[in-house]
Amino acid sequence: MPYLLIVLFLCTLPALAEEKSGAEKKRYSFSKEGESTPPSSPQSTAPMDPSAALSRFFEALKADQLETAYSDLVKNTIIAARPENVEQLKEKTRAAIDNFGPVKGYEIVETLEIGKSLYRHTCISLNEDLPLRWRFYFYRSGNQWKIVDLRVDDGIVELFEEIARNRKK
Repeated sequence: MPYLLIVLFLCTLPALAEEKSGAEKKRYSFSKEGESTPPSSPQSTAPMDPSAALSRFFEALKADQLETAYSDLVKNTIIAARPENVEQLKEKTRAAIDNFGPVKGYEIVETLEIGKSLYRHTCISLNEDLPLRWRFYFYRSGNQWKIVDLRVDDGIVELFEEIARNRKK
């Protein structure tokens, strides 16, 4: 099976929303070239729990409810203000599931905290044929956790190498 690599870049931090170099503009982003970042969507009154959000996301994927998975995950975020890119993300996810088989479950394999306001959860989806590596980046603004980035790929070998390096430290 050819090596499939999908990198999905959902949302840039404000510092990254400025004009980018030509190479950086090829990344999947939720703003068009030269477009300023739109104002944030109204925030929900109930704080998002990142672990619960991941559980809902993968349960929806497991039930083959791609629309529900993403609409719930990006609800009340700036990402939702860019529906054309959310659609592109759904298409890429559908292609990955078609190549690796249906999602049967998931595992959180690593959680990395940067201070008290940034989390990265690395998960593997337990697909029928092969697993996929998912990276979810959450930012806490006040008492709200918001997803600011999502990446998915088939870099399982790299995941082993990265975790082995981190254990040696």
